[in-house]
Amino acid sequence: MKSVNFKRKEESYLRYFEEQQNRGKNRPFNWDRFVYLILLALFLFFTGRFVINSYFYIEGNGQVLFESVDIRHTDDIRILKFGVKEGQDVEIGDTLFTYFLDEDVFGEAGNSVNIAGGGQPDSWVEREIYNLRKRIDLNKVNILDKEKLLAIYEKDLERVRNEVILDAVSHTNLENLEYQINKLEAEINLMTEENRIYRKQIGYLKDFIVDPEVMDISIEQSMSDQGYVMLAGIENIQGFKVFTSPIKGNVTRIHKEPYEVALKTENILSIHQPNNVHIKGFFDQEDLRYLNEGDIVNIEFADGTKSKGVVDRFYSATYILPQEFQKKFEPTTRTLAADILPIGENDLNVWKKYYKLSVKITKRTF
Repeated sequence: MKSVNFKRKEESYLRYFEEQQNRGKNRPFNWDRFVYLILLALFLFFTGRFVINSYFYIEGNGQVLFESVDIRHTDDIRILKFGVKEGQDVEIGDTLFTYFLDEDVFGEAGNSVNIAGGGQPDSWVEREIYNLRKRIDLNKVNILDKEKLLAIYEKDLERVRNEVILDAVSHTNLENLEYQINKLEAEINLMTEENRIYRKQIGYLKDFIVDPEVMDISIEQSMSDQGYVMLAGIENIQGFKVFTSPIKGNVTRIHKEPYEVALKTENILSIHQPNNVHIKGFFDQEDLRYLNEGDIVNIEFADGTKSKGVVDRFYSATYILPQEFQKKFEPTTRTLAADILPIGENDLNVWKKYYKLSVKITKRTF
């Protein structure tokens, strides 16, 4: 009897032990707890990051800029030949292009030159008249479209003004509408003036008669004889003039072609000075107490490249935040503006690659 009871107890103990082992093996993974811990960790991470960035860093936007000059002429001219190419470095006094003034090309027969390089004068005149008429027709179409759009904007102007008075819409909507109206009016006036000048050029071309015996020496030979050693606007024996570079830099873009007319409102070419690169930064007005001239700031470009810069100076007045940084449907923001310079040669070489690109600027508050 005693041995039987002993066996029952032993079997009961073994059975309990096996059940405990099976229960541990069959316990399912708790996915709810896992997801909860992940979400909690993410919440704590982003909350901590927000707190650190808000209290220990200030942040601003900026744009990489070069010192540049857009070359224009004060008169309507015809480009004869460019002495530089895009991407070429120029020094002060280097010849940029040669040109004829409007009256030099079309006014007096003694100064008339067959600038078609040996081609038939009549075909050149006809080609120019065709191109000018085509530009006039294109401008007429654009003017008609812009006038229709202007009429719609002017019709909505009074309605928007009343809605602003009643606080139904933001005052920014009225400012944007007035800006669009002024912009359209300026574009219409510009194209109208262009058409007037084009018609004037067509009239000159119709009366333009080339005498082959007047000027037999080629323009290229004359330029070689003169050696390009002339100041801007100085006239040589052929009647053309030379425009020289006012600054040292790099020719980044040529907007015109040889023998093309350049109006005084149009850019002919652009010269940048990449060694004078800087970043124009924009900061919230509340960050003024954390910013001083000479402070080191962190720069991050759009592709993730990082660099450092030094605050060179602050502008004396606040500036309207550029449109690319302005949040849509929010009131216009006025910000602090500062010039930021590269610290060393390595930073300068990095910044040269990002002309007109936006950057993020950060600085510690302690």
